[in-house]
Amino acid sequence: MNTPHLPAASWDLLSFLESATNYVQGAGGALLVLMGTAGVIWGGVLLIKKLMASQQDQTSWVKIIALILIGGALMVGGFNLISSIAAGGKTTIEDLGGGMVLLGIGQLG
Repeated sequence: MNTPHLPAASWDLLSFLESATNYVQGAGGALLVLMGTAGVIWGGVLLIKKLMASQQDQTSWVKIIALILIGGALMVGGFNLISSIAAGGKTTIEDLGGGMVLLGIGQLG
């Protein structure tokens, strides 16, 4: 039985790790989008509650705004947003580590 339309499956370790990486990125990105959506909804609920409540509500305006802004960023950006932030951190670490510190031997001691 010849099946020319099926792709050839690779069973080596590298293919497995690449597939696992893609799966975890997809699942993690979906989780981040879900958490971002929950943050936006909860921030909206707290906003309406704060606006409708009298002086008893102790929720901070900073917390409400942060939930809406960060939740919205995660909801729209998901894994790509977190990956971009991490890439910026990597660049900063490489820039900081790229400089050489030269110590004069005669100055020690």
